Amino acid sequence: MEAWFGVNAAGGVYAPLNLAARGRYLEHTLNIAESRTLVAHAALVERLVGLDLPHLETVIVTGGEPPVELPWRTLTMDQIRDSAGCGRPSVARPREPWDDMSLIYTSGTTGPSKGVRAAYATFWNYHRVFLEPYVGAGDRFLQPLPMFHTAGTGITYSMLLAGGSVALVERFSARTFLDDTRRLNATATLVLHAMTSFLLAQPRRDDDRDNPVRVAYMGPLGHAKEFSERFGISVYTNFGMTEAPGPLASGLDPQNEASCGRPVDPVNYEVRLVDKHDLPVPRGAPGELVLRHSLPWMINLGYKNMPEATARAWRNGWFHTGDQFREDDEGNFYFLDRVKDAIRRRGENISSFEVEAEILAHADVREVAVVAVPNPDVAEGTGDEEVKAVIVLEPDAELEPEDLIRFLLPRMPRYWLPRFVELAPELPRTESYKVRKAELRTAGITSATWDRERSRMTLECEVVR
Repeated sequence: MEAWFGVNAAGGVYAPLNLAARGRYLEHTLNIAESRTLVAHAALVERLVGLDLPHLETVIVTGGEPPVELPWRTLTMDQIRDSAGCGRPSVARPREPWDDMSLIYTSGTTGPSKGVRAAYATFWNYHRVFLEPYVGAGDRFLQPLPMFHTAGTGITYSMLLAGGSVALVERFSARTFLDDTRRLNATATLVLHAMTSFLLAQPRRDDDRDNPVRVAYMGPLGHAKEFSERFGISVYTNFGMTEAPGPLASGLDPQNEASCGRPVDPVNYEVRLVDKHDLPVPRGAPGELVLRHSLPWMINLGYKNMPEATARAWRNGWFHTGDQFREDDEGNFYFLDRVKDAIRRRGENISSFEVEAEILAHADVREVAVVAVPNPDVAEGTGDEEVKAVIVLEPDAELEPEDLIRFLLPRMPRYWLPRFVELAPELPRTESYKVRKAELRTAGITSATWDRERSRMTLECEVVR
């Protein structure tokens, strides 16, 4: 936070890096940002050795002396604090709403990370749609996410705007989470992706509800009612992304857990579902979510040094999220899939998200990721895909793939049924707990993958050939 506020006060752009970054990925992110100054912990600076960083001029080391000699001007944070100018930053002009405040990288779950340019106004909009309806000056937000994540930065910024406070912890821990809320007197927090499952998997305690938290953001909604009843915490959800503060929100304690909510500001923050030609789709039909705002600078300023990616995302005057949704007759929006994650099988489109939801209904399944793999029985390049499910079981559970398929038979269309099933000890995840589906697709069919067709399993009304 000290580095972030100092950089902005000096007129610079805050560009936080993933703490797992190293090698070519670290070189890629620093060079996209054209970073001239880098603040790095002493335990991490060795990762810079051997990288080609033509823009970098100064490395400021915190947490001790640098353990290696670096080819750039190197200072310690103590030297910066002891300098004559410390505490009296000189800014050429006041920061304006349209100025770049941060450069935060996408999670890279579907391809190389892109640096998203966000203005000060963008983070004001983040506060307005994400936290303002739920927190105020008397709240303290327990922030368990890394600060290189938009939610981590956005929450901190938002709590400052609200006049509240933020409590930072080094990392999320399901075992200590409730104790952290008590120790830090946190009245609000968030749980993302697998975090909900991790918390519910903890042994029940008599004091589960004895915590100061009154509201939590849950993204996406999952076991929301069970979570609220067990811990005494109201929840809400909001669909958003690194590039765009959430245009959809549910309100507190939504009854419809399948929905992401409705548009938060349909007059000024427009949303639309479109086909591949950017034409609106009929209500109830799947389409890509696109959006725009009546005020400038409210979404994102494009991708740093990636003009082609920016043009693709902002075509025809709308920002394209890359996410597929449908809208029901009441105006509720339902996430179906990342457009890149949708599976095309025998001419039918399949939502991996919807298949995952049905598999998660099995009592022995703790986590699942559904991805497309090429159909091995057709010529390469035809584009026909098969459904693969990578499953993490509950502790001590056992589940045969054939039994899973029998469980799914009455729950989904036949063409949704996974042909391939693989059991895994864990799913690969980003530091923000998103599943790295690109990694699972690349792995494809492995020696550990069960093949329904090769197993000769017979489905009702199906002939084994």
